Formats: sequence, structure tokens, C-alpha cells
Amino acid sequence: MLFLSYLLLFIGLFFWIWGTFPLLIKRDSLLYKLHTLTVADTVGSGLILIALIIRDSSHWPILLISIITLTLWNTVFGYLLGNLVDN
Repeated sequence: MLFLSYLLLFIGLFFWIWGTFPLLIKRDSLLYKLHTLTVADTVGSGLILIALIIRDSSHWPILLISIITLTLWNTVFGYLLGNLVDN
């Protein structure tokens, strides 16, 4: 189980870096950059929190609530940013 936890943790960190990388490239549009950043950040953070649940299952309720609120907040925040940029 410890190996699975580390694997999910590193995959989550990879998604964080992968989502941040398009911000450095000048050729992509701002909407593409925002979409990549919000999706990769949400998935990466969710995987990291799942890895924490696997490592310490005694705190699963607060980590599960964190996953749910993170998913909802990042979705709404990405939508709002996209609408603000589009106008």
C-alpha cells in the first residue's frame, strides 16, 4: 500500500507540473492555458489527497471532504476565470 501511495503522490505532482508548463509557452491561447492549469491542478490535487488517505486512513473524512470541495471549487473557479477572460 505504501508503494501505491507514493505512486499516486508522484503522479499528482506530475499533473501539477504538467498543468503549469503551458503557462511558460507563448504560443498557446490564454483560455487553453487556464483550462490546462485548472484541470491538471484538480486531478493532481485529488490524487495527492487520495495518496494521503491511503497513507493515513484515520483522517479519511476530512480528506474526502477536501477532495469534494477542491473539485467543486476548481471547476467553478475555472469557469469564472474563463468567462472573465472571454469578455
